[in-house]
Amino acid sequence: MLGALAWAPLGYANPLDKSDMNSDGVVDTLDLAIFSDTYLEQDWQTVDWCAFHENSVTNERYFRKLTSENTSSYERLLQFIAYYYYCQGQTDTTEKSDLNGDSVVDVEDLVIFSTNYLEMNWINVDWCLFYDSTVSGAEFNGRSTKYFLTHFELLLEFINDYYYCSGDPPPPVGLRLENTPSYLARITSTPYFDSDYYITDPVIGSLFIYDVDLVLKAEIKGLNKPLGVAIDSQGLILIGNNGRDNVEAYDPANGNLVAMFGQDQVKMPTAITVDSLGNIYVTDSLRHAVFVFDPGYNLIRTIGRAGQGQSDLDFPVDAEILVGNGEPNVAELFVADQKNNRVQVFDLQGNWLRSLTFDGLPGTDCNWFTGVCEIPGSPGFIRVQALDSDSLGRLHVLDNFNASVVILDPSDGAYINSYGGYGTEAGLLAVPLDVRISESNMAIITAGDGDRIEVFVTP
Repeated sequence: MLGALAWAPLGYANPLDKSDMNSDGVVDTLDLAIFSDTYLEQDWQTVDWCAFHENSVTNERYFRKLTSENTSSYERLLQFIAYYYYCQGQTDTTEKSDLNGDSVVDVEDLVIFSTNYLEMNWINVDWCLFYDSTVSGAEFNGRSTKYFLTHFELLLEFINDYYYCSGDPPPPVGLRLENTPSYLARITSTPYFDSDYYITDPVIGSLFIYDVDLVLKAEIKGLNKPLGVAIDSQGLILIGNNGRDNVEAYDPANGNLVAMFGQDQVKMPTAITVDSLGNIYVTDSLRHAVFVFDPGYNLIRTIGRAGQGQSDLDFPVDAEILVGNGEPNVAELFVADQKNNRVQVFDLQGNWLRSLTFDGLPGTDCNWFTGVCEIPGSPGFIRVQALDSDSLGRLHVLDNFNASVVILDPSDGAYINSYGGYGTEAGLLAVPLDVRISESNMAIITAGDGDRIEVFVTP
């Protein structure tokens, strides 16, 4: 029954307020019905009243009839709406792009949007101008576009694609950047390094997304101590959640969770890599093993076991697959065996092949007093942290304690070169956590002292 809940605050003394439209002494749903029929030309029960309230109190226009100069005459009605529909203090971010309800955002929705919101024939709208105005926060035809940016993200993406407008669409809700990186850890990118970089932050509990120029642009939130990260054969982002003891797959287009796996199997998913067949290798530091899942996220084998023996692992922290070693069709799994100060090499079935160790190289022409060497030496492994390979097939081994990267021959562990060094200045590393080698042999390293990323030209 209409009028069940009324709004009549005591002491209200605005003689210009017209909220009591039927003059019965109270403001209730009867007034709402009259108001909707008079100003909105719409059945009051079909109106999104919270959206109406949000627009009105922010001095924006709602549909075609009520403009900001009218709101002072309906203050009690706005108060009633906020109270009756529980709108007050809330921000409505409902996605409204599918205006005809057919589950597809297309030209038909554009026609309805243009009629209802812009009061224009859709053919006459400069849609790229509308798009640019909205994403930049500017007005369009004298009207605020804030409401459109909040509620029509999918429609804006459609406009951008359909009309080839310049500029990027606003990031979906699931990717909106809200936090600042605090402790960047593991890093990955698409196989061809032509897109984004994805870096986990276990302190913030997010995956931060950087563009190809390493400019921070988006974020996947709500993770729990994320560590390992990789891109699977479906193009999904795989994230190892140390706090949830699993691996989760996210859609890079919108940041939505698509799948999760590894529950009751993985304990500390420190690193993730994917082979050419789409199989997923999860390095588990606490279980001292590498778990292998097929592309459908089913466990197919376990590589390694706890121990200090020839074929054992003790707190493994990364794994990398190299193809070659004199046989182009042979792939091998290299595992950073941190507490054993070595790199273990297995075939992809889990059979141990060999170990790579590095005891360091002394410098030459060293000054006995200063310790400075004309040709610097390279310290041996102390805390192996991360692995990657370059286009020449060389193995790059990042040592967390030495704050440097050693380049080795993957066949026998012979020393080739090294780069990096301890420091907080540009070109130096603090407590580096991961290394990613690009197609052009540039090394991207998370420096280990917050949100710093260092890029090296590898020797």
